[in-house]
Amino acid sequence: MLLFMNLKKTVSDHTQASNDCSKCGTSSKGFLCSTSDEISNRISEVKADCHYKAGEVIFRTGDKPLGLFTVKKGVIKLEALSEEGHAHTLRLVGAGGLLGYRSFFNGENYKKTAIVLEDADVCFLPKNEIMELFNCHPELGFKMISQLGSDLDRAEGKWVDQIDKGAPARVADALLFLSDKFSNSSWTRREIAEWAGTTTETVIRALAQFEKDGLITQNYKNFTILSKLKLIERANS
Repeated sequence: MLLFMNLKKTVSDHTQASNDCSKCGTSSKGFLCSTSDEISNRISEVKADCHYKAGEVIFRTGDKPLGLFTVKKGVIKLEALSEEGHAHTLRLVGAGGLLGYRSFFNGENYKKTAIVLEDADVCFLPKNEIMELFNCHPELGFKMISQLGSDLDRAEGKWVDQIDKGAPARVADALLFLSDKFSNSSWTRREIAEWAGTTTETVIRALAQFEKDGLITQNYKNFTILSKLKLIERANS
């Protein structure tokens, strides 16, 4: 009950007035929004628009899902802690992304913590409304299967890379991914390390070598790729 109340309060504290989905700039990317007008209109009626600042938590490991979150703006990371207490970034979710759906549909408590990396606007859809939408619109079930398949492919690809590649290659992979998927975002060395599955110190050394070799330029919280082809070669070495 305590977990239920905490998550309910978190959503309530960040809730703003709902906006029309037809005016949302990410409606074409959203899992639920990029469907029929009937579904979009219903979502406009029942959703709550929430704003979170960088560093805030949307939900924590162990919380009970009360609904689904879709991202309108910003970047959220899904983080898990190892038994030793080390943080690992499992997914990065940007505009149009869906949060917490596997735990929601499995009827389980969250297994990851969702942390806001950049100020984010998020839509929250309550559990009862989500279940009604899926019951009335079977096509959403097929979209969910496709979503799960895509997520599994990415997770398996990253898992294989973690096993087969050395740390510098994984750092190069991380730079390419972050630059491609989140080109307007800035990243600390620690955030790059969590995504690459290595240490901050290793990232610092790798970035210094990449810069020395003319592959990138960097400053405190950003990097620019100068030679994508050479960085790809480094990622595959």
